[in-house]
Amino acid sequence: MKRWRSTYSILALCVMVTVPAWMGAACARGPSAEELAAMEAARQQAIADSLRAVRAEEEARLAAEEEARRLAEEEARLAAEEAARLAAEEEARRAAEARHQEMMSLSTIFFDYDMSNIREDQRSALDENARKLREYQPEDSVVVEGHCDERGTIEYNLALGEQRAQAVKTYLTDAGVADGRIETVSYGEEQPAVMGDDESAWSQNRRAELKRQ
Repeated sequence: MKRWRSTYSILALCVMVTVPAWMGAACARGPSAEELAAMEAARQQAIADSLRAVRAEEEARLAAEEEARRLAEEEARLAAEEAARLAAEEEARRAAEARHQEMMSLSTIFFDYDMSNIREDQRSALDENARKLREYQPEDSVVVEGHCDERGTIEYNLALGEQRAQAVKTYLTDAGVADGRIETVSYGEEQPAVMGDDESAWSQNRRAELKRQ
């Protein structure tokens, strides 16, 4: 009995010594090849994920910059087009206004002393007046005002002013302006263009003025 107990004790002691040694050896051997491969794969995946995130962020930044640049260029293009359109409209408006003023302006016709016939040097101005009346706002009527200088009686100058207005009307109708568009009136010496009692003033007062209505 004593021998059996002794043998049992020795076996138990061996087990107590051997098991911790085996467990220590197992802990000291480190991860297996499969574990190392899995760890490396995880590390590489993390690196790849990080790189993809960085690339995606950079691509998003570049795309945002490109969109901002495109929008800025588009805005600048539209602004330039709008400025050009407004400039063209303004230029057209000014040209139209200038043409309107030019076409609405009718030249005054001058006469010799005590005469109502159309002078040769006044025919080109009358021709231009006729052209404007035919081509621009032909629905307008026109009043021809006859004027005289201060010499002569009031009655005589009123009659002479009417003759001058009628002479201009006849010239215009012969040039193609409808007779019904033209009215005549005489102011005689009542409305001088220039004040004075010499020929330089009188020559400017012997006139017929044309006014659109």
